[in-house]
Amino acid sequence: MLGREQVFVYGTLRPPQATTPKNDSRYYFQVERYVKNAEAAQIADAELFNLGAYPAARPGKGVIYGDLVSIDAQALPIMDRIEGHPKFFRREKVEVETDSGKTEAWIYWASRGLVIGMRPIACGDWFRRNEADCRTASPEADETVQAEIKDEALRALVKRFAEAECSWFNTVRPDDRAHSAPVWHVWYRGRAYVVTTPDAVKVTNIAQNPAVVLTHPDPINPVIVEGWATLAPEAEKALQPLFQAKYNWDISTDADYSTIIEITPTKLMAWGNHGEGRWDGEHVLQVWSV
Repeated sequence: MLGREQVFVYGTLRPPQATTPKNDSRYYFQVERYVKNAEAAQIADAELFNLGAYPAARPGKGVIYGDLVSIDAQALPIMDRIEGHPKFFRREKVEVETDSGKTEAWIYWASRGLVIGMRPIACGDWFRRNEADCRTASPEADETVQAEIKDEALRALVKRFAEAECSWFNTVRPDDRAHSAPVWHVWYRGRAYVVTTPDAVKVTNIAQNPAVVLTHPDPINPVIVEGWATLAPEAEKALQPLFQAKYNWDISTDADYSTIIEITPTKLMAWGNHGEGRWDGEHVLQVWSV
């Protein structure tokens, strides 16, 4: 008999409910066949943040609501890959409360840098994030939470990368072969964004392996951004004027290029005449504007 693991899931790994969009649970379907039981659950001393395409949990003063799932142990590596453990989200044991009592389960905590400036989900429930009592801050208020980094060398390198006409987007195919393609990109709130077609190779690749690399095309003075990619359809409204200004491209009316990929930096490296060094994702994420 296979071993079992218990995981507290609070975002896109949650089982869907009758009233929730399928996309809110999009990663659940990668592990659904391994789930043996699921029940409503909550954890204390934690806070939930809305990153747009998915939520992020951090230790804090609130309560997070989700589901306790019992899975075959072989599904845990799949969840680790989805969450980017241990470099993106980190898996740890916590005490979880359900109607049947308290128990211990895994949770995936976000790094501090991921939630800087992000909107808290006040009610602690990803499925209810758009309800009035969950939205305690306006987008304007979010701007005041921003903690811009003072490292001018890093700011200058991000600006150079963001203003570059294109970059090379590197992913890994499901059979482990590398794939690279030139892309247009914009920078918004500490993250890079690419728009592509739904059937693009890169979309298939990040569904299986979200680890990606974006590189500045200058081989003498490169800027290399390692990151974690996910689909972010919710970002279209914010990104439309950025692509319009940079490329004279209205992504909201382009029926073919309808898929938005969000790349959250985990590392930035650079060398050459424009500066050099190595910065972790937490610092890069604080460079919101360029």
